[in-house]
Amino acid sequence: MSDKNRYLIFSFYMLALVLLGLFWPGESFSAKYEGFQEIIVTPGILISDYFAVGGVGATLINSGLVGLFGLLLIFLSKTHFSGPTIAAIFTMAGFGLFGKTLINIWPIVLGVSIAALIKRDNFRSVIVVALFGTALGPLISQVAFGLGWGYFAAVLIGLGTGMILPAMASHLLHNHQGFNLYNVGFTCGIVGIYLTAMLTLAGEELLLEEIWYTGEQWALGTVFFLYFGLMVVLGWSGWPNLKNLFKLPGTLVTDFITEEGTQATLLNMGLVGLIGLIYILLVGGEFNGPTLGGVFTMVGFGAFGKHVKNIWPIMVGVFLGSILSSFSPSAPGPILAALFGTTLAPVAGNFGPVIGILAGVVHLSVVMISGPFHAGMNLYNNGFAGGLVATVFVGVSRWLNQRPHKKKEAG
Repeated sequence: MSDKNRYLIFSFYMLALVLLGLFWPGESFSAKYEGFQEIIVTPGILISDYFAVGGVGATLINSGLVGLFGLLLIFLSKTHFSGPTIAAIFTMAGFGLFGKTLINIWPIVLGVSIAALIKRDNFRSVIVVALFGTALGPLISQVAFGLGWGYFAAVLIGLGTGMILPAMASHLLHNHQGFNLYNVGFTCGIVGIYLTAMLTLAGEELLLEEIWYTGEQWALGTVFFLYFGLMVVLGWSGWPNLKNLFKLPGTLVTDFITEEGTQATLLNMGLVGLIGLIYILLVGGEFNGPTLGGVFTMVGFGAFGKHVKNIWPIMVGVFLGSILSSFSPSAPGPILAALFGTTLAPVAGNFGPVIGILAGVVHLSVVMISGPFHAGMNLYNNGFAGGLVATVFVGVSRWLNQRPHKKKEAG
């Protein structure tokens, strides 16, 4: 499939979100406009469900616009449409449901582009970092609207932050050796710790939020089962290649489009999305901004590392960790850990399902305490926690698999 056709397919998916938002029933256009304005000025730190902040229609519009912004950057920079860029677009749209807006993402992107200019690199070489780096969008909104420092100060901080992301992302990849798919999320978590420390030093009190939407479950569930189910239909002709795709461990960088083609990738993306939606139903969770954002991210990485065989052990591990602890599997933290925790899919893909399940259990324990480290300003908290977990699992596993050096006999 040509890049042009891929643009058409994924532009349709992003535009569909905008249209769904515009014509979402039960909300007037004026209410959607006011809700959109409310979303823009909300700090957006974890967990700020935009469905509850501005309504379903306004949130879907915001999500689609954020995704289209990413698509436009890919088009203008003449970047090849691939697994990483698809993952970035769907992740951006997913977090457009709870944390990202057009107002808070562009300073990060511009900062990354300035870094490329300083290094005399083409923007294409850092575009994936720029797109995923919008994980720190709440930094802009928090500084501008939450702390009241003003938008100009927030933009300056965003530019500076974006400028260091490419170097940090490249360096930190070595820690987990590509076994954490959300490498930029890990990077943003580290950067977020320093930003939180500096803002605290400046006398600011930074607190997490939990805004969680519980309405319109049937309508949202039906719409997104159809939305992701359509991918299965579009990619059905790729069924013969799916078996080979499932054999890939998924370690960074594994581009499923390059390996097995667009149709097989679309089919995998749709199946991964349906698994995410079914998990929400099985544990009694809600369809809302954060949980659907988790499914969108799973779907995006269904083109770039995640598939049916390597995500289920992580999800099972998080579920077991939940029921063996005091956490309910349907509570916000555990259900998001099960969806976003599939960042550790390469651990299961490389070391097997038993290790994958264990990684899921450990991931839950880490992600439940890691949010305050960056004060919720890194939207990819599971990527941050996943980086910490993957670093340990990969380090220990590879050490155990190393053969001892034999000493040469004298004489």
